[in-house]
Amino acid sequence: MWETIGERQRGHPLLMHFGILGQPTIWRQGNEIRLATRRSRAVLAHLLLSPTRSASVDSLIDAIYGDTPAKSARNQVHRGVGELRRSGVTIDVHDNVYRLEAAEDDIDAFIFLRMYDQACLLADKREHAQAARTLAAALKLWRGAALSGLDSEAFVAEAAIWNERRLAAVEARVDADLALGRHREVIAELQHLSDQHPLKERFCAQLMIALYRSQRGSEALQAFSDLERRLREELGTDPSPALRDLRLQILRQDSALEPAHLAVDVPRQLPARPGLLAGRDGEMRLIVEGLTERANPPLVVLTGPAGVGKTELCLEAAHRVAGRFSDGQLYADDFGDPGEVLAGFLAALGVAAEEVPEGAGARAALLRSILAVRQVLIVLDGVTDPEQVRPFLPGHGGSAVLVTGASPLALPRDALTVTVPPLAPPAARTMLAAGAGRQRMQDDPAAANRIVRLCAGLPVALDIVAAKLAARPHLTLQRLAERLSDPERILGELRHGGKSITRTLMRGYQTLPAEARSLIRRIGFLGIPEVTAATAAALADIPVDSAEELLEELAETRFVTSLPDGERYHCHELLLGFGGARARVEDDDRDLNAAVGRVFSGWLALTDAAHASMRGKDHSIPRGTAPRYRPAGARAWNGEGAAWFEANLDNNLALVRRAVDFPETCWELAIAPLALYEAGARFDLWLESHQIALAGVRKAGNLRGQAVLMYSLGYRALLVGDYPGAAYHLEAALAIFRRLNDDHGRGLTLRLIGDLQRVNQAPATAREIYEEAATALRLSGDGLAEADALVGLAAVLHGTGEAAAAQACLDRAIALCRDAGSLRSEARIRRAVAMHAARAGTPEKAYPQLIQALEIAVHIGDRVAQSDILLDLGTTRILLGDPIAAYDDLATAEEIARASGMARTASRAKLARAFINGTGLTPQPT
Repeated sequence: MWETIGERQRGHPLLMHFGILGQPTIWRQGNEIRLATRRSRAVLAHLLLSPTRSASVDSLIDAIYGDTPAKSARNQVHRGVGELRRSGVTIDVHDNVYRLEAAEDDIDAFIFLRMYDQACLLADKREHAQAARTLAAALKLWRGAALSGLDSEAFVAEAAIWNERRLAAVEARVDADLALGRHREVIAELQHLSDQHPLKERFCAQLMIALYRSQRGSEALQAFSDLERRLREELGTDPSPALRDLRLQILRQDSALEPAHLAVDVPRQLPARPGLLAGRDGEMRLIVEGLTERANPPLVVLTGPAGVGKTELCLEAAHRVAGRFSDGQLYADDFGDPGEVLAGFLAALGVAAEEVPEGAGARAALLRSILAVRQVLIVLDGVTDPEQVRPFLPGHGGSAVLVTGASPLALPRDALTVTVPPLAPPAARTMLAAGAGRQRMQDDPAAANRIVRLCAGLPVALDIVAAKLAARPHLTLQRLAERLSDPERILGELRHGGKSITRTLMRGYQTLPAEARSLIRRIGFLGIPEVTAATAAALADIPVDSAEELLEELAETRFVTSLPDGERYHCHELLLGFGGARARVEDDDRDLNAAVGRVFSGWLALTDAAHASMRGKDHSIPRGTAPRYRPAGARAWNGEGAAWFEANLDNNLALVRRAVDFPETCWELAIAPLALYEAGARFDLWLESHQIALAGVRKAGNLRGQAVLMYSLGYRALLVGDYPGAAYHLEAALAIFRRLNDDHGRGLTLRLIGDLQRVNQAPATAREIYEEAATALRLSGDGLAEADALVGLAAVLHGTGEAAAAQACLDRAIALCRDAGSLRSEARIRRAVAMHAARAGTPEKAYPQLIQALEIAVHIGDRVAQSDILLDLGTTRILLGDPIAAYDDLATAEEIARASGMARTASRAKLARAFINGTGLTPQPT
């Protein structure tokens, strides 16, 4: 907007610009500075309009306040000057006269006048196209009525002059358009202008000519009649002789009213329109509006991941708006030498070869001069650096630039950036159906959806798949989906008929810095779709802050996607496959394995912290010898263990699968979420992770890993009521722990075997086992696990009538829990205390203990504990004579237990409810 001919001649960038064509305002380096007060705007406007930009205080007061200035007027003027100075405006004062430092080329009104005068000269030379472009550019300088918001008499009079000049420019621009044969294009505008200025004959004359040339002669005559009526009613006059003569010419169909026929050669460089373009209506609307309705000169940038179809969308949009750019369209997709591209554009615009200057800078300046008076669309496809775009940006005028690039470019702030995302599933299925055919899609919709997901919604990938399916009618969607699911095959499958997703992805990959390319390779080699800055830091062996910068860079180029929490990044399987393939080509195996090993070690350090958050230190979980790693700059743990595990269970399972060749690490990863497996009743993931890890440790002959996993699987079987399975796994684990002289593993396993013996009604055996477990756990220093063993022992002692000994066990267990600060263990012990009271015949003492235990279980999200406590609470309420409340507790216990897979607890709750129903004290459930 502000690059004028005078400015280019001075050869230095403008720093501050001023405007009165609208509300008085200031721009510094293209950014508007808000003037908050009327006095500052008034002072600015009067100085800008005064000769030599100078004015005395008295003249400022007269202009702003007229004949009735306020007592504080002089002070208000001084304050207005001060506000302008604080905004960066240079205002000198000498002999009580203020002078504002600004040239005419710095003020929108005088730039407008200069462009208007230039356009009038062009029109006199019959250079109507350049005149129309110049006037259109001049009119875009207007932001509203001149001196908007200033209502003193002096300003109102001055505004009237400038607003008339604006109307004159509009009239001249319409004349130029009519001379160019654009009569249809201006009809709507002229109708609007005639409504706004119902007595202005010039607009009526132009409207009559435009309508007549559009074969709408009767409407042209009606426009004359309407104006004639208004003039007679409101002014008592008739239309001017010139307008009456125009009416006669229309009635006679005078050939003099026809426009001159102009033939102009313009460049039409756009490649052919793409074929199928699905699911891009929203982006297309933004692009078209941005190119045709935004401030001068429009710049629209399309960004998105490689293969997302930016080029196809760009070309379709360019073809749709091409008619708005009557002086042609220029296209480039190779920026090896911008100077050569500029030379080609200049030649296409009619510059003779001998007139093309040397050097990219001079060529860019000449291009801007040409574009200032033409309407040209420039399309730059595949830009990787903002410096590739800058030489092609118009200074002002009616041209526009459309750019595609993998990442947002650091271009002027008024550039419109349109992010092109992967296709939504419905649009992706439409593309797939173009090759697969409707019948194949209907026969196997699940496989179709799977293919869409594996193609990451990338039109390039979907186009390749569709072409392959069209060429191979025998290929089922199910079979193709299976091939794409194999990370070793996916890139090969996405190659057909000269098209290759690898080639597309390589273009984006090669524009990345070396560090970012290395990280995407290592992410691909790791093969886990979700990564954090800590994971990336471990992969690259760099500080966390540096890793986060690299991830943000990859997110800008869409190789990864930032997830809503701002902490995690997702890499699609297709890009994982690409990264892994590049790693196997470019990297050393030892470096890659070391990087993956650091990820495992870093993850184990996090799981240690999460477990400690839930259970306190390393209580109640066996540990191995796998190394721990903490990237430089990693933040200290400040999370909640259960929530962290819940959010990362899928990631943990993926790492277990990936670590199968690292047996010590693999079993530690598998057992790491043990506290959440137990508390959240996540029995399916518990089993799946352990089966994977158990196969790995058996293959490697890792005995302790086998023992730990068997112990954990035994615990799971015990909770779900699979007592034979629990006995098998726990006995196998105990045998190995005894062989390895592992007190901690032995104590943990014995504690569970004691629970199993209690279930099997063998209290004497259970007592011996609990006592051995407590001793072993005391020796190993695991206070919470010892407390669990003591709780089990107390239950046995209660059953044999040894109340004092049982209470001693519970007291020591509570003390151990308090030392460790474990809410989960406290809830378990309070439940044990309650059951002791109930068995002693004092259910009223059991009730408050159970209520507190339930509150803790709900607070920490322990669903296993919740169902067990609710079961006990229901039976206690029966003893207290409240069967209706008991029924509700038991129903909730059964619901939680069934949803969590705890069959034994669910069965006991159901039997207790049946007992209540049998008493007839509560209605049968429907």
